[in-house]
Amino acid sequence: MIHTRRTLTADQELEFDVCIIGSGAGGGAAAYSLSRAGRRVAVIERGSYLTPKDFSQREEKMFPQLFYDAGGRRTRDKAIRVLHGHGVGGSTLHNINLCKRTPEEVIAGWELPRFNLEKFNPYLIKIESLLGVTAVREDQLNASNRAFRRGVEKLGYRGGMLSHNRQGCVGSGFCELGCAFDAKMNVLRVLVPQAVAAGAEIYADTRAVAVEHSGRRARGVQCEVLAEDGRVQARLRIRARTVICAGGAIETPLLLQRSGVPDPNHLVGSRLHLHPGVVAAGVFDEPINSWMGIPQSYECTEFLSFKRGGTDEDKRVWIIAGSAHPAGAASLLPSFGDEHRKRMEQYPRFAPLSSMVHDRSSGTVGRKGEYGADINYQLNEEDCAQLARGLRESARILLAAGAREVLFPFTEPLVVRNDAELQAAPIAVRPLEIDVVAVHPMSSVWMGRDAHSSCTDESGRYQQLDNLYISDASLYPTSLGVPPQISTYAIGLYVADQIT
Repeated sequence: MIHTRRTLTADQELEFDVCIIGSGAGGGAAAYSLSRAGRRVAVIERGSYLTPKDFSQREEKMFPQLFYDAGGRRTRDKAIRVLHGHGVGGSTLHNINLCKRTPEEVIAGWELPRFNLEKFNPYLIKIESLLGVTAVREDQLNASNRAFRRGVEKLGYRGGMLSHNRQGCVGSGFCELGCAFDAKMNVLRVLVPQAVAAGAEIYADTRAVAVEHSGRRARGVQCEVLAEDGRVQARLRIRARTVICAGGAIETPLLLQRSGVPDPNHLVGSRLHLHPGVVAAGVFDEPINSWMGIPQSYECTEFLSFKRGGTDEDKRVWIIAGSAHPAGAASLLPSFGDEHRKRMEQYPRFAPLSSMVHDRSSGTVGRKGEYGADINYQLNEEDCAQLARGLRESARILLAAGAREVLFPFTEPLVVRNDAELQAAPIAVRPLEIDVVAVHPMSSVWMGRDAHSSCTDESGRYQQLDNLYISDASLYPTSLGVPPQISTYAIGLYVADQIT
């Protein structure tokens, strides 16, 4: 059953075998697996229960419903915007459905004998089958991705088609705002119905305040049911034999810190990676309408390598076609007044490319006020150089594809029209001089081999409590260098199997 603020009007104390905090990829997959195994499962979700009819395709309405801080969450220095979703389904409600496995070299680099590719691969295969992951067909490429591919192939760069988990897609292009056509094979469509059918109870509009614990045991979770205006309208106390934190790499460490869980080495919330990205936009003579069709269906991997040693070791940039709806595009475009209006008139002819860095920079997540997030993260010089490389190569690809100019949205806009201008252009990524956006926070409560240097063991169990587990992108010891969606689904299945 799915409970919402309309039904959760009185204080309650309940008992379950497992309480899962967060219903995104990791939490949803764990709930699916454990409920079908016969466990009595409660899922606590800060966001609301939204169905396809609720996805209005309006930015000003959907961003507050789908994202923490209405999509305005930023790092401490305001230099990076961190998009982090909530709702029954978590970030799988708003993501683009792009599915890439964790690179084998990344998993091998963690050097975890009990968590390796051989043990993890079956979970990746299982979730891909369950969610119907398939390669996007060439005839499904929209104009933006076709132009991107044209430029990549003309330059002889390495590229290829991507895989998605979508079924019945009509190509509306509104993936980021939730799918009104119910075409996403995500937590909401696939896992929630099966978990509920198996007896799982989902509590939406409900904030986990703290994990109760004593000795080496988690005892339960204190929760608040939130009215539409944010006030507390009821309180829940969930007693559970096992607690799983799956709120994502920002909210999970905040919950653990609020709860005062034992953390003798002060690790929780450190080692944060963001996989941040920057955008360059080509302006074409013909309409591109990049917001229409399936987004992010082609990639350039010419400048991304996970090999150790040699010249490839410093290739850490992944390039994909981007898109933005009108308000998002307007917020990214620099300039004011008439100049800004003229740029927005070119909006249908924009083809944006996004470059994301497999970051070696790391930061921290700490509490700000009662429930806010202090995300302290600055890109190091090497990662800034990688992003600058991504901008330059994106421009080269767009010009090869036929763009008449390429716009770099620095605070002082930079435009290049040919290779000579590009070669001479002073392209550098510095804080607050260009919008940097991160949609893949991870690694803030990571797994490892011992309690002195890691937050969890290789099963996902928190090192200091015997029945508290982590099941989200927090667990990764490093940045993945690729979108973490499918890996995090698989993590949910994996962690569920570790619970005896």
